[in-house]
Amino acid sequence: MSERRCPTCGALVFADADWCGQCYASLRAPAAEPVRHAPVATATEGRVAPEEEEEAEPAWPCPVCGNRNPIELNLCAVCGTSFARLFQDAEPGPRVSPRTAAVWSMALPGLGHWKSGRPLDGIVWMAISLWTVGTVVLMLLSRTGSSGLGPTIPLLVLFVAAIVVLWVTSALDAHRIASGVRPLVTSRALLWGSVALVILSVVLLATLVVVPASRAR
Repeated sequence: MSERRCPTCGALVFADADWCGQCYASLRAPAAEPVRHAPVATATEGRVAPEEEEEAEPAWPCPVCGNRNPIELNLCAVCGTSFARLFQDAEPGPRVSPRTAAVWSMALPGLGHWKSGRPLDGIVWMAISLWTVGTVVLMLLSRTGSSGLGPTIPLLVLFVAAIVVLWVTSALDAHRIASGVRPLVTSRALLWGSVALVILSVVLLATLVVVPASRAR
């Protein structure tokens, strides 16, 4: 019977021996590793089979625009929504169609927001719009029977332009909210705008009514 040498200690062993009689090392050949075939592409799409595809990089979906962002980003690369928004309770969905919301806001700014499930924003929009219209009416009434508007004409034009901007912007935002899109004017910007408008209106009231009345006495 033919012999061979142990690859570990060099002792002579039988050719069909499974282990060495000197060092007891295994003489069995290691099992061959299975051959891995290349991923097979589908005939219709030419893509790699799903089970053979490489694992995609971790990402999180934006709850506002749906964009998939890398996990290391804290803000959405498209709309800027925070990653923490994923863990917040979902806001109530729109209650009316976008067109109906825009029509309501054209009737009175804020009504479209109210109908779309944003009552607080709607109240702020209504207050700003009514305050602006009231300021224009007050300016006109304060100059009735006098020598005209005089130096208050630029302020009157400014407030009339503000009314137009408020009506158009409110309708656009109501349409966007009812469509599930972020509004153009945020709640914070709306709040600061209302504060600035109130301050400006008080200054005008003091200039057009209080000061002339005190001089008349």
